[in-house]
Amino acid sequence: MAMKRHCAADLRPPRVMIQTLGCAKNVVDSETLAGLLKQSGYEYVEREAQADVVVVNTCGFIDDAKVESIQVMLEAVRWKQAKHGRRVFAMGCLTQRDGPEIQAELPELDGIFGIGDWSAMLAALGANPMSMSSSSSVLTMYSGKAGPGSAYLRISDGCSHACAFCAIPQMRGLYRSEPLDKLVDEARLLARTGVKELLIIGQETTSYGVDLYRQRMLAELCRRLSDIEGIEWIRILYAHPPSSPPQLMTELARVPKLAPYIDFPIEHASARMLKLMNRKTSRSKMQESIAAFRDGRADVCVRTTVLVGFPGETDDDFEELYDFMSEVRFERAGVFTYSPQVGTAGALLPDRVEEGVALDRLDRLMKLQKQVCLDRHKQQIGETIPVLIERNVREASWGRGPWDAPDIDARVRVRGTLPPGTLHQVKITGAAAYQLDAVPIESSALSRGESCGNLALPVLSR
Repeated sequence: MAMKRHCAADLRPPRVMIQTLGCAKNVVDSETLAGLLKQSGYEYVEREAQADVVVVNTCGFIDDAKVESIQVMLEAVRWKQAKHGRRVFAMGCLTQRDGPEIQAELPELDGIFGIGDWSAMLAALGANPMSMSSSSSVLTMYSGKAGPGSAYLRISDGCSHACAFCAIPQMRGLYRSEPLDKLVDEARLLARTGVKELLIIGQETTSYGVDLYRQRMLAELCRRLSDIEGIEWIRILYAHPPSSPPQLMTELARVPKLAPYIDFPIEHASARMLKLMNRKTSRSKMQESIAAFRDGRADVCVRTTVLVGFPGETDDDFEELYDFMSEVRFERAGVFTYSPQVGTAGALLPDRVEEGVALDRLDRLMKLQKQVCLDRHKQQIGETIPVLIERNVREASWGRGPWDAPDIDARVRVRGTLPPGTLHQVKITGAAAYQLDAVPIESSALSRGESCGNLALPVLSR
């Protein structure tokens, strides 16, 4: 991609700030770049005021994400213009797809790079591309980026599916698994830095291994990760329903240190809409997979994501989705409205749904989900759960329980200040839809070395 040459006025390595937009995969990309720069002796900073260079890691998944990416790039350009010698670069999914257009609209950018274009980025920043040869370099910034005690472990990149609403294959290419032994080695290094929770990510995770080993290997990977001393929770994000048969879900549920949680984005439940979306599954198959995970282990959380307003979605289609959500009662859920993406099959479909109609459908589902979450949380009052502490605010500690991933799920407020990055047993004393209140329990199984994945959780009726 495009790059402008720059001669530094001094020999001091620049201080670099990376602004990350979008999903956890972008977080990993930003951490990779930060680790490579740190390996070269560069200083990574958290605030613009401290930086000489700002890198914007863009997202192009939906229209709102594109708008936000452009706004942040514009703000970074204004920051650059306020002081001589500052530089601004852009990378990520949006620049991968729309790099030439962005360069034409924002010539003030000092460089525009696609996904994983590390050599060119390091050269533009004046860093040593040879730092990429170190297997540990990409890990130097991992610890804590998902929160104290947590780290993302990206097991694959790209996607070989062709969902009609998604442009990810255009931006990140076909599905590519990382070698299993390499991932285990990375996880061991992370554990040595104090990481207790591994968040398993990829464009979709349940196809892991199919390209390298000709079979699904996610359960085997998780079993290997479960053997690592210091790792307490293994949390699976981005499971793909068409690639998640009941047998795999049962195997995953039985992994010793697996957090009782899986992210299982159904997108829709109407057979007609699933076909239009090119989701190669069905309502009954998804129900079977969900049941297998729930039956394989008590007290699990199944998180989902649904998409409303896709072209052709009728009232009947939506009601079928609503009924499915009511029946399954997902413990966690996110709802989005459709926005057409250039180059996808969905962008060419007729029968667009009016924005107001789509927003009304989103509101109905979110009201349903809020009540489900509240009901679940009320059932937990008086029970004991493990919580990973993330931060202290005033006289309280905030963290996450086994059912909650960073940024997208509920939080637990614990009385008193506990060290961030540590796991504690707490007793639930209060409940809201997206928050639990708790008090710490002095004598906990965690302090005796028992893993979170094996700790009993309260049995909740469904």
